[in-house]
Amino acid sequence: MICSAAMAITPRTADELLRDVPVIKDLPAHDIHALAEGAEVRKAAKGAPLFSEGQAAEGLFIVRTGEVKLTKSGRDGREQIIYLARPGRPITEGLRFDDGNYPATAIAMRAASALLITNEHLLAIGERRPTILRVLIDLMAKRTQKTLRLVSDLSLRTVPSRLASFLVTLVAARESRGEDSRNLVRDLTTETVAGRLGTVREEISRGLALLEREGALKVTPDLIEVIDLSRLEQIAYGRKKGGSES
Repeated sequence: MICSAAMAITPRTADELLRDVPVIKDLPAHDIHALAEGAEVRKAAKGAPLFSEGQAAEGLFIVRTGEVKLTKSGRDGREQIIYLARPGRPITEGLRFDDGNYPATAIAMRAASALLITNEHLLAIGERRPTILRVLIDLMAKRTQKTLRLVSDLSLRTVPSRLASFLVTLVAARESRGEDSRNLVRDLTTETVAGRLGTVREEISRGLALLEREGALKVTPDLIEVIDLSRLEQIAYGRKKGGSES
């Protein structure tokens, strides 16, 4: 398992939750309230889908409690995790006005709930308030940008490089929350990390062993200790992050 502590967040009102969502939070208060008025709560038990690939797309989801993974599965059963959405984060794959379907599946990694703002409601208020439609376009563009970055990583970078980048990001996230960023309790399964990085658990195990041999980590069954963050960044990015090109 690999670490990523996610603290439970007490459910908030739709208005409060939307005020924390990137891009949407920049809307005027009356526009945020107009969005919140059309929101309904959807729940999913651990391991159950919030929605499934191929179903009719319903609208914009905002995770309220728990954690949801966006995933696609290959014919061979291998899973690719596109991203993880925690409380306050949007799921945009169902946001469309062409009567299309979900292109991926959203599964609760633990019991989860989410706000759903339907496409019908979004279109109705968007026609009266074009600023809302512009914000939705920006939200989808940011998701597309991140997805393309994932495609680039999967196509062009090695597993150890992707794993090192994942750990560097994890360290930064823990630092931003004031948590211990060098001793990573392994509470994300190897399978989950493999899914996020587009590989299999055996490759993750080999990647961890390589990063340990390189002096970046110390790995035990219950802990990953970051020994040399600069070395980890060098493996992740080809040079020390923020350094000059040689």
